Amino acid sequence: MNKIMGSFLKVLAVVVWVQFLAILFYDPAQEGVGFQIWSVLDPLMVLAILITIWSAFRRKVEVDRLSVSSLSREYIETNIALYGGAALLAALLWNWIGSRWSYPLVSFQWLWILIDLTLPLLLFSVGRRLTKTEAL
Repeated sequence: MNKIMGSFLKVLAVVVWVQFLAILFYDPAQEGVGFQIWSVLDPLMVLAILITIWSAFRRKVEVDRLSVSSLSREYIETNIALYGGAALLAALLWNWIGSRWSYPLVSFQWLWILIDLTLPLLLFSVGRRLTKTEAL
């Protein structure tokens, strides 16, 4: 199951990154196909962030149980994945709900750019770790 979830996270990270760069060429005003692609990717991004948070939380519980109050690389990576995922989820939901269902002016373009730049980095790193682990 870890390999499937890890592969999903890595593929989605690459798709979001390519979409972020390619949309500037094929739909710069984001009025046509680009908006429809983001409409499909947004729920997948929420699902991927939830998988990331769940995976990071399980890993954090294990790291906290096994470590002896020392600052290690694994401790830092786990906390970045957990809290970074929670922050990205909050930002994505804020902009997604604001731009699609609520009031379109609530959506911040700079926040979309930040999400689209940082999400692939987080998803790919967590996905790579998930594909390497045997059990969660």
